[in-house]
Amino acid sequence: MIPFILRHPVAFSFAVLLHIFILLGLTYQNFMSPDDNTIQVTLTSPDDKATGEKTTVEKMKPMKTTLLDAKTVQAALDKVKKEEADKKRQQKELAAKTQAEKRRIALLQQQKMAERKKIEQAKLQTEAENRKAEEAAKLAAIQKQKVEAEKQRAIAESQKAEQAKKEALLAEKQRQEAKKQVEQAQAARKAEEAKKLALQEQIKQHSEEKKLLEQEALKARLLKEQEEQETQIQQQIAAEEAKKREKAKAKQLQDLTEVYKTTIASAVRQNWRTAAKISDKAECLITITQTPNGMVSSVKVNQCNQYANAQFKKDAESAVLRSQPLPQPPMKELFDRNIQFKFKP
Repeated sequence: MIPFILRHPVAFSFAVLLHIFILLGLTYQNFMSPDDNTIQVTLTSPDDKATGEKTTVEKMKPMKTTLLDAKTVQAALDKVKKEEADKKRQQKELAAKTQAEKRRIALLQQQKMAERKKIEQAKLQTEAENRKAEEAAKLAAIQKQKVEAEKQRAIAESQKAEQAKKEALLAEKQRQEAKKQVEQAQAARKAEEAKKLALQEQIKQHSEEKKLLEQEALKARLLKEQEEQETQIQQQIAAEEAKKREKAKAKQLQDLTEVYKTTIASAVRQNWRTAAKISDKAECLITITQTPNGMVSSVKVNQCNQYANAQFKKDAESAVLRSQPLPQPPMKELFDRNIQFKFKP
């Protein structure tokens, strides 16, 4: 009963008022009816044939009701139905709005989840790209180191090839000189043989002179051969000494050149200044173009490793400029307009 009253409060109130109104109407009718309230009744026994005794009995009052206007009742019922219909319509509209709001909230939640998923995917993609970039940088650094090592190996091979070429040219020169000496010796021997033949013709006539001439010729030939051998030995010794001197001079020049470059690198390192935090592993190749008096025409900082940042390059260039005039070479012929060295503070 109570749930019904809660669902239909207007209809329940109207029904209560209607019953109260009917009860008031009945009460008012009983008070306002005529006074003819009794009737006369004769009581007769079934076995008694005589006339029965008359008794007075109170007459029951007839129930009178107040007639209500049908239009009023119908109007009230219509009003109740209309209110119920309006309430149901409002409930349906409220339910529809609630469902629409739930769908909207669900859609917003789906969109929010989709946006969150996109953000997560973008974050994962960014992390993956960063990892790829770091791996690419590491591979590039490794490749750069390989290229540098290959370059150094190529330079060493080129120097070896140049040295071998010089040695081959020297050997060829020595071979040509030896060939020339052999040809001269052969010509001398041919001349000697011709002379010997001439002497032999004369010796036919003069046997004793022939023997003497043969002995003198033999002595002369032996002496000449000995002199030639000694000359060849002296030439070989001189060539070996010259070769050793050339190697020693080249080694000395190379050592002095390295000392010269090391002196410049040390001067740059002493003038190194920086306010930034630089890794101890930072390293770059510095290329300097200078004038004969040690003034810097240009400076380039390149071929840096992964630990050298832009500030490191800038400070390295400033250190070179602060080092001018650059140290002079120990020998004028060692001066090089273009200087390259590895810089690591």
